[in-house]
Amino acid sequence: MIARRWSGCALLVCSLLFPASPAIAAGVVVGRSEIAFTITAMGAKFDGRFRKWNADVVLDPASPAKSRAQVDIDLASVDFASPDSEAEARGPLWFDTAKFPVARFSSTSVESRGGGRYDVIGRLSLKGVTRDCVVPITVTRASNGERIAEGSFALRRLDFRVGEGEWADTGTVAGDVVVRIRMVLAPQA
Repeated sequence: MIARRWSGCALLVCSLLFPASPAIAAGVVVGRSEIAFTITAMGAKFDGRFRKWNADVVLDPASPAKSRAQVDIDLASVDFASPDSEAEARGPLWFDTAKFPVARFSSTSVESRGGGRYDVIGRLSLKGVTRDCVVPITVTRASNGERIAEGSFALRRLDFRVGEGEWADTGTVAGDVVVRIRMVLAPQA
């Protein structure tokens, strides 16, 4: 029970957004994509994800400067497969979803690193705090021709006041949350 409650701490982020019911949301096949995270509490790893999010992503490999990404995450949709942990995560010490229902990532630029790798540079807003953020992604093509963007990054939860009060001790709940994204990109026109 204690470990499950602590697992409610790290959710992020990422990152990102609203209802996952549309089949395609401006460049992303949301129903086949995922925003997930892993936190470490008392030495054990806990995985979670967000059930509701939305994205507006345009990735132009020929001209990365024309690319953009905006992701909005409904923080109350956090999924730990534990109602107690989810309720704790929505509370004021973690996400405080009553005051801050949405986390948003908005890109400011996209830079190619070659070989289908990109840095999506932008601003992440979470729990009333906005900070610079770099999301490294790799874009591959599946056997059916779909483009898939995948990446992960470490989010420092205390930079966003996630896990305050008794949960601020990084010896109990690690300070870094690993955020993972996998987005199936809609076909290019």
